[in-house]
Amino acid sequence: MPTTTQTPRVSSDPLLDAVESVVAEQVRVDVAKLRAVLAWAADHTTTDADYIADALAEPGLEVAGPGAPVVLEWAALDLAAVMGVSTDSGLRYLGHALELRHRLPCLYGRVLAMEVPVWRAFRVAEHTVILSKVGAAFVDQALATFAHDLSLAQIERTTAAAIARFDPAEAERRRVEAAERRGVDIRLDGLDVPINGTVEIAATLDVADAIDLEAAVQAGAQQLADLGSTETLDVRRSQALGEMARAQLALDLDTDAGRGVTLYAHLDGSDVGVLDNTQTPVLVEQIKQWCAVPGTKLTVRPVIDLNVERASDAYRPSPAVSEHVLLRDRHCVFPRCTRRRVDLDHIHPHEAGGPTSTSNLAPLCRRHHRAKTHSRWHYRMLEPGLYEWTSPTGRTFAVDRRRRP
Repeated sequence: MPTTTQTPRVSSDPLLDAVESVVAEQVRVDVAKLRAVLAWAADHTTTDADYIADALAEPGLEVAGPGAPVVLEWAALDLAAVMGVSTDSGLRYLGHALELRHRLPCLYGRVLAMEVPVWRAFRVAEHTVILSKVGAAFVDQALATFAHDLSLAQIERTTAAAIARFDPAEAERRRVEAAERRGVDIRLDGLDVPINGTVEIAATLDVADAIDLEAAVQAGAQQLADLGSTETLDVRRSQALGEMARAQLALDLDTDAGRGVTLYAHLDGSDVGVLDNTQTPVLVEQIKQWCAVPGTKLTVRPVIDLNVERASDAYRPSPAVSEHVLLRDRHCVFPRCTRRRVDLDHIHPHEAGGPTSTSNLAPLCRRHHRAKTHSRWHYRMLEPGLYEWTSPTGRTFAVDRRRRP
């Protein structure tokens, strides 16, 4: 009887084999990370309704769908910091992990078997979190077998089918919720602001508003072309938005309408200023271009010496003290947080004798302000702009907001 032997695979590209090996190892690492986070979650989540309802207890966060455990908020901050990500990113990962483990068992099994990458499974979990238990189970059964090769469109279609089939009330809730999420994000802290003088804008609009805006932008871009502009269509569309904004300010009868550019003047002969609106460098040529636009106001202010102590007598800091702190730190000083909507926190509490001074104030977003006030998270300023945070488990994290040359 003839026998067959399997010939070992001979690679023609050992370097490509090395890449393949690293990719396979990354899959194993991702699964190990998922297991570790879920093991941690088992000790830091709860399904106890009485605990969740107790306002005096540690707040619980519902980061996954119905039926999944609720995570304890202050503990989750520690997890995110150890993972080396922002609080929002850590909660997002944890939510997807809990969704996968507790509501998508078929898909979870394929992930543990390393048949589906964690990131692909998380893409499904991100969509099922809004579904009822039966809806999530429907999606799990429908997609798990094919999850290794799913497109985003397939996930969205299956999720929509689950909502329509099992939870029409949820479909209406989603519609209302989507309407409430409408907004415009003008990313003044974007990477292109410092040198290029450009800003990205993201917006979520009602469909009718979006159609009207598209028509207005098209008309504005065409008008610029008719007036002799030789810029590309995309550039003219961006310019049309700016013209629309200035026209609206004028229609509101604001006599001060126009660009309000505030610069902190560095009187050292440099060709670079600092734009107050974004706390980023701006080239002199960009300033000249802005000033050429009719209606522009240019306010030049002296540089604030951030090494000089400033203080207020009252609990609420004076405008000068607030300006100093915000110029120094720019945004929330919790590890890896970049939120700009902040409270000015007394590091040493005011009621315990802490002064309202630049050496005792730091910006914290509302979530991290609550964590500092109500949990065992605490921090200190080592020097202006340099902070050391200590978590409830005793880990320390450095946050450095000192200005670089």
